Amino acid sequence: MTRQTAAPFDHVSLNPSYQSARWLARRVVEGEIDANPSYQRGSVWTEDQRIALVQTWMRGLPAGVVILADRGNGAWIGDDPWQTGQGMWAVVDGKQRLTTAVMWFGSEFAIPASWLPGDHVDVTEDTDDGPYVRHNGLAPKGQRFMERYCSLLVAETKDCATEADEAAFYLLVNGGGTPQTDADMAKARRVAEGQP
Repeated sequence: MTRQTAAPFDHVSLNPSYQSARWLARRVVEGEIDANPSYQRGSVWTEDQRIALVQTWMRGLPAGVVILADRGNGAWIGDDPWQTGQGMWAVVDGKQRLTTAVMWFGSEFAIPASWLPGDHVDVTEDTDDGPYVRHNGLAPKGQRFMERYCSLLVAETKDCATEADEAAFYLLVNGGGTPQTDADMAKARRVAEGQP
């Protein structure tokens, strides 16, 4: 195996910006963003991970970067998205976060109602953990709060000419580092709960 290249690397400019999680979810549902290009993995997050992401949004904490490949760029030589009906953008990284946004704003799971002020909640459901609320159970004030403050950092690349280029970008973004193990997360959880 060689890591040598025929020419020096070009710098990739991603132009990051914060975008509303609600708006991004709508773009996925309407097909403007393709969350399932052929190189992308399936839906793998648990409900606990999805609930944790909503908490991250609500608290204004960073939740990683969603990377979208712009298929409407001048370099694109793949199938024309205007002709095929495929998304104008493909999810290179952040599928789980976007899927969570679709599911949350589609009221497919609930979060603890105690995370919100009482006047943000209209309808709750009883669970073993107390009352939980889905997005459609929020009062209009709570829905406006979620739409205004729940956002994701999105970076768009215009450097991919084909789906193969997107897949190579996916490998670069997701192939570095060492993933957190269950033991790593359990250790951090113990420390967060004040245990040794």
